[in-house]
Formats: sequence, structure tokens, C-alpha cells
Amino acid sequence: MRRHATSDVSLHYLDFHAGPGQGDPVFLLHGLGSCAEDWRPQIDALAGKHRLIVPDLRGHGISPAPDGAWRIGDFANDLFNLMDQLDLPRVHLVGFSLGGMVALEVANRAPHRVASLCLINSQPFQGGKPASLLFAYWLRRTVIATFGLKAMGRIIGKKLFPEPAQQGLVERFAAQMAGMSRRAYLAALDAIFHWHITLQAQALATPLLIVAADQDYTPVASKHAFAAQFQHCEFQIIANSRHATPLDQAPRVNALLQSFLSLPPHSK
Repeated sequence: MRRHATSDVSLHYLDFHAGPGQGDPVFLLHGLGSCAEDWRPQIDALAGKHRLIVPDLRGHGISPAPDGAWRIGDFANDLFNLMDQLDLPRVHLVGFSLGGMVALEVANRAPHRVASLCLINSQPFQGGKPASLLFAYWLRRTVIATFGLKAMGRIIGKKLFPEPAQQGLVERFAAQMAGMSRRAYLAALDAIFHWHITLQAQALATPLLIVAADQDYTPVASKHAFAAQFQHCEFQIIANSRHATPLDQAPRVNALLQSFLSLPPHSK
């Protein structure tokens, strides 16, 4: 098996084995400030039908946070390293936000190792960065420098989960952010901000499911324009959802993933 990894970061991961005939394993890749355990609604829905591998990305959860600047390519190298460690030549990749960027980077560099791709509220910005992204980047850096990660987590959490019934999710997210290294969070934030990708023709043939929240940070129209580049793309809009769609609309996401992952390769 050809190895692509140049990473020496050993990721912590959860591994849920399914029975015979499970097909290619499914990687679930979380977003910025999150961790593997935040995929619990999807783990509960998909485990038993598919082998699930759910890593803490570098600097998140209990995975190590190497020194120096990070790029999305470094996150991808960590994933290649884990795939090689587990002797997995080909996998399905499901990525949310930051995790979607990492998944797309992997698919672009080694499309033969990606059976299918699902991006949830995640896309590259081709061309100049929108003003909203520039504002969000510098706002986060300013708040973290002034008030710390827990305050940032509470601000983001209230935007992600504004309903009274979601207050527990706000507290959980704020606590999780407070427990993360400031250096690691900023290194990951910088990796997102500086990411640029030129999609290769083989990657554009990868079967793709795009899940777009109707109230995400970036408009549905921009995700539609991105999706139009792919040869085989299913596009689903999730109503009454902000950015954290795997948590705020878990049953709908679970149903879409179950349907997409169960399709034979020629049907995707």
C-alpha cells in the first residue's frame, strides 16, 4: 500500500467495529474546538452497520498538539498516518466544518483512497476571502486574547445553540473550549484561515454528499456553486439549523448518512 503520510502525530481515536460485509470504514472528522465524542449521535446511529473510526484531530480532545504553525495539509498527513497505521487502503470520509476541510484535502491528494466524501457545513473559499470570514477570524483572536477560550466558547455556543432547550449544549461547548490549549486552538484557526485548495480532476469524480444548514455562517448559494464542480453530488439543505448541524439536527443528519453510505458505488 502506498503511504502518503509525513506526520509523526499519533492521533487518539475511537474505533467501532461492525459485522461482516461492512464495506469500507467510515471516518468521522469533527470541527474546530470539538472532539470525537461530539459525533456520539452519529456513532449511535451508524455503529453496527459500518466500521466507524472517529479521531480527535491534532490539538483537540486528547490528541497531541505539535509545536509550530499548522496547515490543513498537516491535519491531512495525520489522517494518512492513521489510515496507514490501521492498514486501511480506502475509506469513506465524513467531515464537519474543519473536518470537512481535512477530508477534502485528503480526497484531493489521494482520491483513490476515498470511497466517498460527505461535507457538512464546509467548503473552500476560492478567490478572495469574504469580509464576514475576515471579521470572524479577527474577532475570535481578539476575544481569546482578551477574555480567554471559555468566554469564546460561550459566545460561539450561544450562536450555535440559541434555543432554551439547547442550554446544555452551550455549557458543554464552553467547557470543552476552556479545556483546550489556546496555542492549539489558534494554530487550528490559522490553518483554516490560510487554507487554499485547487481541486484535481480525479477528486471531482469522488461521490459527494453536501449537507448545508439553512442558517450556517456561509450562504447555501455558495455551497451550491462549489457542489456544481463535482460529477456526482447529492445536495441536502437542513432547515432550522445553524452551523453545528450534526448536533442540532442529529436525526436528519443520521438519516442522510445512512442513506448515502448504503448506496452502491455506482449509484453515488
